Amino acid sequence: MACATLMATAQTSTEILRRVSSAVESLGNYTADFVMTSAEGNANGSYSVEGARFRINGGGVDMVCDGTTMWAVDHAAREVVVETVDNSPEASVWTNPAKAFSMLDSRFEHKLLGRENESGKTLYRINLNSRQQNVDGFTLLVDAATSLPWKAIYGVGELRVTLHFVRIVGGQPSEPSRFEYSSEEYSDYEVIDFR
Repeated sequence: MACATLMATAQTSTEILRRVSSAVESLGNYTADFVMTSAEGNANGSYSVEGARFRINGGGVDMVCDGTTMWAVDHAAREVVVETVDNSPEASVWTNPAKAFSMLDSRFEHKLLGRENESGKTLYRINLNSRQQNVDGFTLLVDAATSLPWKAIYGVGELRVTLHFVRIVGGQPSEPSRFEYSSEEYSDYEVIDFR
């Protein structure tokens, strides 16, 4: 009987990732606050998502996307990089947070590495690998109680970056102007257009 109970509560990576996608989708318009940790140190940041639009603030860079085009404003370099938004299956929090946690189970090869505890939370650790060669995968830690992301650990070449999601709040009011780029505001910045 104990064995049957254990098997009934066992989770697969597919089940967990589907719950993550569903939990993030159920938030509607949402904002996530995070701490980014790398060999270069720590930086606080946040991002907001409304449908296909998003805005990211952190590390001296502001990114805004209207759902089609993304503007990355680097204040230290005084430049704006303009690109078509990344809608590839490998989209990450940095390239497209509106898509980063949707349909993870079908976009990546994945494996449940186990359960662990951190800060009083039970977390599932899942390894996700791109189905395309030469694209780095990542590790996702999921809060077992909420099915929301707790940490995402990305390996970019030799660099390892961890995003710890400190707070994720859904049901945010719609603010369309938040996702609009103002060229007048950065008229003295160099614009590099990769579209």
